[in-house]
Amino acid sequence: MKVTVKLGAPLSRVVGESKAILSVPEKATVADALVELGARYPDFETALKGKGLRLSLDKVIYTLFVNERIVPLEQAATISLRDGDRIYLFLPVVGG
Repeated sequence: MKVTVKLGAPLSRVVGESKAILSVPEKATVADALVELGARYPDFETALKGKGLRLSLDKVIYTLFVNERIVPLEQAATISLRDGDRIYLFLPVVGG
């Protein structure tokens, strides 16, 4: 099945793409898709932790959405994907 992953800046600049279409097996999870992104883009994991920002961190700083629904990263292994799903990874927005 196919899923689309949209990457926000600066993650998209580090991996060199703002959108990736992945082929994942039936019953794949969000975590499986993230592993596939790591295999496809060598800098993906370090970019999730801040590569390309002023300060690199020890944890993932991006917010994860599946079909416009926020998904806590620690639940990525429990969220099953369906054909045509869209995954978004963006920096959280703060305002005042």
